[in-house]
Amino acid sequence: MLFHLIKKDFLIVKKYAFLMLLVSIVIPPFVLSSTPELAGSVSFYIAEVFSVFMLLQFVSMKEFQYPKAATLLCATPYPRSTIVTSKYGFCICIYLVCCITYLIDTFFFPGLGKFSLEMISIAFLSISLLIGIYLPIQYKLGYEKTRFFFIIIIMATPFLLPQLVRINDEFDIGITSFFPPVVFYLIVMFSSLIFLALSIYTSVKIYDHKDLA
Repeated sequence: MLFHLIKKDFLIVKKYAFLMLLVSIVIPPFVLSSTPELAGSVSFYIAEVFSVFMLLQFVSMKEFQYPKAATLLCATPYPRSTIVTSKYGFCICIYLVCCITYLIDTFFFPGLGKFSLEMISIAFLSISLLIGIYLPIQYKLGYEKTRFFFIIIIMATPFLLPQLVRINDEFDIGITSFFPPVVFYLIVMFSSLIFLALSIYTSVKIYDHKDLA
C-alpha cells in the first residue's frame, strides 16, 4: 500500500521530477566552481533540502488545487495513517536519490571530497527535522497557510547551512572524544528516525480528525 501511495506522489510531480534530479546533480559542482569553500557537505545539504521541499510543494499544490482527490483517496481501502506516512516516505525517497546523485558527483568532481557517513547522517537529521516540523503544521493549517514557511526555508537555506555546518564541526570535536565517530553518527540517524516517528504519529492524529467533506 505504502509503495503505491509514494508512487502516486511521484506520478503527480513527474513533470518536475527530472528537472529536480538535474538540479540535485548540478548544485554541488556549481557551488564548487563558484564558492569552493562551501563545496562538500554544504552543497549536498543545499541540494537535498531544495529538492525535497520543491517536490513536496509541487505535490501539496496539486492536492490543494484538487481537494476532492483527498476525499476520494480516503474513501479507498487506504487508511489515513498510511496516506500520511507515504508523504514522509516520499521525502525520504528524494533524500536517498540526492545521496546517489551526490555520490556520482564525487566521482567526477574530486574537489567535493568523499561522501561520508557524517554527511549522510547530518543530512538525514536536517531533513528529518524540517519535514518533521513542517508536515504536521501543514496537515493542521493547510497548504495555503504554510507555503510561506516553505519560501522561508528555501531562501534561508544557503545562508544558514554554512553556519550550522561550522557549529556541527565544532560540536563534533567535543562529542567524538566520548564516542567513536561511527557510533555517534549512527546515534544521530537513530534519533532522526525517532523524531520522524513522533512527527508521523502527530500528523496521523491531526489528519484523522480532519474533515475532508
